[in-house]
Amino acid sequence: MLFNKNLGGRIMNTMIMIEINNGTYDEWKKSFDELADIRDQFSRNAKVGKVDDHTAIVVVDVFDPAGMMAAFGSDEAKKIAEDMGVVRTPFKLQAMG
Repeated sequence: MLFNKNLGGRIMNTMIMIEINNGTYDEWKKSFDELADIRDQFSRNAKVGKVDDHTAIVVVDVFDPAGMMAAFGSDEAKKIAEDMGVVRTPFKLQAMG
């Protein structure tokens, strides 16, 4: 975990595996992009990779984990996840060595 005083403290480098069971990567990515303003409230430097048509990997620096959990729990995020059958599996990344 990094420390950045400009962002109020610790930054958690996080990877989230996104499984899309009722839709495609392109449909999910469109909704992901539309929620950029919300993500900016708790994270920065999001990078998205397409694994296949039903799986994505997101790597992001989270500076407000509680804000991230609140965003995932919002009505809008819940509706998108439910409609698309999205399953999120987060992983905390750390430096090797």
